[in-house]
Amino acid sequence: MENNFKKQIADDIALIQKQFSYIDDKIQTDEYAFNYWVLSRLYSLDEEMIPNNVTDIKDKGIDCWVHYEDTKELFLIQNKYDSENTPVPRDNVSDFLYSPLRILLKGEYKKSPELQKIFDRAISDSDYKIWLHFYVTNEYTSEDIDTLIDEFSFDKNDDPRIEASIYAKYSTLSDIRRIYYGDRFTEKKHFSAKLPTRRAATSLDVRPDDYNLEWMIDLRYVLVNVVDLYSIYKDAVKKNYELFEENIREYLGTQGINNGIIKTLKDPVDRANFFYYNNGITIICEKCETLKGTEVGKDGKNIYGFKLDNPQIVNGCQTVNSIAEVLSHCPEDKLATEYSKAFVLVKVFVFDSDTKAKHPNLDVNIVRYTNSQNAISDKAFASKHNYFLNIQSEFKSRGLLLLVKPSDKNKFKTEYDNPAKSAVVKTKSKELFEFFDVEYKSFASSEIQLEKLLKVLLAFIRDGFEAYKKGSNVLKPNSPVYKDFSLNIEEYLTIDNMIRLFFMYLKAENQKKNNDKRHPIPYYVLSFIGISFKDKTFDEINEKLDKLFSDKTVFLDVYNFFTKLTTAYSKQYIMVNNSDYNTMIKQEIDMSIYKHCLSMLQDFEYPDNVKWFIEN
Repeated sequence: MENNFKKQIADDIALIQKQFSYIDDKIQTDEYAFNYWVLSRLYSLDEEMIPNNVTDIKDKGIDCWVHYEDTKELFLIQNKYDSENTPVPRDNVSDFLYSPLRILLKGEYKKSPELQKIFDRAISDSDYKIWLHFYVTNEYTSEDIDTLIDEFSFDKNDDPRIEASIYAKYSTLSDIRRIYYGDRFTEKKHFSAKLPTRRAATSLDVRPDDYNLEWMIDLRYVLVNVVDLYSIYKDAVKKNYELFEENIREYLGTQGINNGIIKTLKDPVDRANFFYYNNGITIICEKCETLKGTEVGKDGKNIYGFKLDNPQIVNGCQTVNSIAEVLSHCPEDKLATEYSKAFVLVKVFVFDSDTKAKHPNLDVNIVRYTNSQNAISDKAFASKHNYFLNIQSEFKSRGLLLLVKPSDKNKFKTEYDNPAKSAVVKTKSKELFEFFDVEYKSFASSEIQLEKLLKVLLAFIRDGFEAYKKGSNVLKPNSPVYKDFSLNIEEYLTIDNMIRLFFMYLKAENQKKNNDKRHPIPYYVLSFIGISFKDKTFDEINEKLDKLFSDKTVFLDVYNFFTKLTTAYSKQYIMVNNSDYNTMIKQEIDMSIYKHCLSMLQDFEYPDNVKWFIEN
């Protein structure tokens, strides 16, 4: 399975070379472009920012590097884009683990003055972590290399100036694949927020150690003015901190449930009742310190309440965003007066490292159950999976916006809020729309619902009947189709072929609308085409699809044949079974009727491209 992933890397590299050759002429070399792939796909760097982070590919030292300043992490990286099924020589790894560090400690690293400067600051800071990451695109390692990594040590014994912690990791293709589809590296922001209370006593503190409640965790119930919540929101936006990262009921725009919140806050009289109307907000944080009135606020009054480290609003995203929507239209100097009576209940759970160890998964369950009371479907929880978010990232690099989370439509609308930005999306996907003759009508044409994508792929990999009957389960976490299929689509298809199959579905859907509203049957087009891929390996599936989609004449010959086949099947099935269309599409595909219709169409002359497709 991991060997299949080499094909995905190659496809991504080809895309990088196509889109970013203008910023680095060396990128046309696959080995060099692999550095771009590693930095953009594994470490979440923007491709246009990468040139300064690539140093060399010809020595045994540092090929590229990444610095996350907020989290104080420095990554020194060497990459081996190698198709040979042989271990990397031991001395390559050994040299990488020690030589660059010694050169950097001497201040003699000439290939990147910026890296030398960052290293000089990091090495003497005990809060810093310096990682040596070695990536190789095959599965072959050796006991020597494993021993080198396990026994690696570089600390004060090597140089008394070393205060930072230094670690090493060797990653094979299977490890790289897990990062690509799982937890990619990214810089996490550190953020502190003050949650003031009206008076010292307007909070309920549940302190397990003080009240012999050892089975509980540290938590607070706090009466908070909406202006103070708005201040936290603004500060998070200013510092580019994701305040709602763990939230499942994310902001869906000023519609639906938000209208009631907004209407109440806008009413000068009714806003005093906001506390009674609203269900409150739930926050998870890493640390909570009590503000004892020793600090003075902007209004000259003493501040009581709490200071929260890295807070996450896990329930109440719509409430906070609606508060921000209303208060943003009020002059700053009038906020405190206008909204002096508008309060909300905030529940704060403290999850430091000890609490997480004692209560594993409790923070995750709090997110789930505090939101389950608000009619949040299982699909929303399933779509939070990093697997889908990383696929979303790959779609985006190709000019398509995969709507994974409930809030994504609103998020992308905000992100691409002007014609220049939306034009970039359209340009990236232009060739795709033209190839499949799908009209790009508006920005919304770039959007793809995750659930719909999975149904289309289900029709191709399994059959159209499953897409109709089990399609509603593709994002239900406990369903077999979710666990066995939705979380494993990369085992069948590359990202590009997922997209191409979806566009073929769109083409059939548009054709059906322009015909009799029933034919061709889009899921059956995918299903019947998919029959010739049964029992094939990943490489065989994608090699055949690449050939199918590489030439428009080849594609149209095959596509037109199979649209006719679905129409013939439909008519034959209805006649043989004395059935109707709606009943038919809810039944398993009758292979005897399929083969009869296939044979019937083959009796007529059809292009060599169709013959190639069916017989291979």
